[in-house]
Amino acid sequence: MDVFWYALVGLLLAGYLVLESVDFGVGMLIPFAGSEAARVRLRRTVVPLFLVNEVWLVAFGGLMFGALPLMEGELLHAQRLPVVVLLCAWFLRDAALWFRHATPGPAWRRTWDTVLPAASAVLAAGWGAVLATLVRGMSTGADGRADATAGDVFHPFSLLCAALVVVAAVRQGALFAGRGLPDGDAPGARLGRTAAVLTPVLAGLLLVTAGVGAAVTGSPAAVGAVTALAAVCVVASHLVRRAGRPVPALLLGTAPLLALPVMVALAHGTTVLATRSGEGDLPLSRAIADSSSLALLSVTALPALVAVALGQVWIWREFGRTAPRPA
Repeated sequence: MDVFWYALVGLLLAGYLVLESVDFGVGMLIPFAGSEAARVRLRRTVVPLFLVNEVWLVAFGGLMFGALPLMEGELLHAQRLPVVVLLCAWFLRDAALWFRHATPGPAWRRTWDTVLPAASAVLAAGWGAVLATLVRGMSTGADGRADATAGDVFHPFSLLCAALVVVAAVRQGALFAGRGLPDGDAPGARLGRTAAVLTPVLAGLLLVTAGVGAAVTGSPAAVGAVTALAAVCVVASHLVRRAGRPVPALLLGTAPLLALPVMVALAHGTTVLATRSGEGDLPLSRAIADSSSLALLSVTALPALVAVALGQVWIWREFGRTAPRPA
């Protein structure tokens, strides 16, 4: 059962990355919209969904606090500076989506049109770098605890993973925003070209990440296999999109975003926080909550998570079917 709770926490984080990648990508595409009408259209594709997607992050933090309380404390200590950056970018991204139309002035809108892509890029890159440090293993601080130093966050493998999430998110945003648009629609054609151009870039990044990851991590086979499979899924996503099936293309395009959480699990098994030296490692057996707390979570949190998942499916069916038309 310990592994079940650890896997469920990881699943919630993976779900957040998959769903929010669309929001990150659309945010980063805003500067490339050719007109105010196109910017409004892009924004409207994610406004009904981004708060619902963030529920997965809240659920991830809440369940980790309940099921893996020691892991949450150690993770926040180790990643304290990246977490602060991610929180600031999160607040600014949401503010940009909410406040852009609060005042009709063009200068006001231009300000938020600058904040939105910048904050979205920081969020995407930040999550990629944070997960990369977990895959590679963190440094050990003077206090003997795991610590993600600047050298860990800006290591070449971390930077590659950051770029990987950014490119994957932009591609997902282009696929999502362009779905359902007619063939002769200029914004739709531009989004399609963006997704097509990013496909070989993303596949190449995955292969480079596989090579670097195999060299700097303790599980070269796992890292190589996961990233190679993700590259195959990206190529398949492109072929499926060209066949006129946007939803399967979007689903296959999530593979690079799922790859990083999967690599964390495969690289370290039941060591929930790993260091390269081995000193300061946190095994699952020590991080897991006591049996009474887990029993309480089983009758409270699990039904709530099922309800959230069902609600998410309904909301995406209602608000995410087709691209909204300009006002």
